[in-house]
Amino acid sequence: MRVTPYACGVSDAADTAPVGALTALASPHLATARVEVTPLVLVRLDAELVRDVALAASGLLVPKLGGPPVFPPQPDGVMSLGQVRREWKVSTGEDRYRRGLYTFLFRATPPPSLNVFDAPDAFSTCTRRIRSNTPLQSLVLLNDPIHVEAARELARHALETPGNDAARVRWIFRRALQRDPSEGEAKVLASLVDGQRRHFKGQPADAASLVAVGGFKPAPGTDAVELAAWTGGARALLNLHETITRD
Repeated sequence: MRVTPYACGVSDAADTAPVGALTALASPHLATARVEVTPLVLVRLDAELVRDVALAASGLLVPKLGGPPVFPPQPDGVMSLGQVRREWKVSTGEDRYRRGLYTFLFRATPPPSLNVFDAPDAFSTCTRRIRSNTPLQSLVLLNDPIHVEAARELARHALETPGNDAARVRWIFRRALQRDPSEGEAKVLASLVDGQRRHFKGQPADAASLVAVGGFKPAPGTDAVELAAWTGGARALLNLHETITRD
């Protein structure tokens, strides 16, 4: 018999695994049966949603519907790669944080943050999106200006959470991944933040540069070293496979 995740039902299949804790949830006559648990398959989000997830976790996402297209930040020089050099005037205000669906697209020079996550081109019909897994995707999640800004804002909210570092680790995990961290995960993230803290104490200029990224600026008097340290932790969380996948 086969039991699917979140147990919608049971169907006949080859016996493969003994009944364990599932027996308590099933009817008594299954006590001597054997079941196969179907593994949960995770699928990476579509390109437009990867950016939206980071913005939503940070509180920056503007959910407004409709309106003209927007021009979020992208790397310098991208617009010179086509046959015609075009202007890309970065949107300001709330337009900077609109959903990826509203990003303006030039066919010859699509936004790299969409292209690298397999957004379809504008030259041919797309009947099914591919989903690749490349190192460039991790680099975008770590270094793209909008993702750095999202991580900085996520870190800022974490620092506003009452309590100690352990409470902040739990809050930032719940915000980014919608679950509590395991004991091991909490230790790893706390260790990462502590290492970043030591680094930025010795490099205060780097801390000031990191927290200045983006349209929102930290309030006067903000401890740049502490904010930069937690930004490092937030960048790691937003880079996780779990953050940008769905079941």
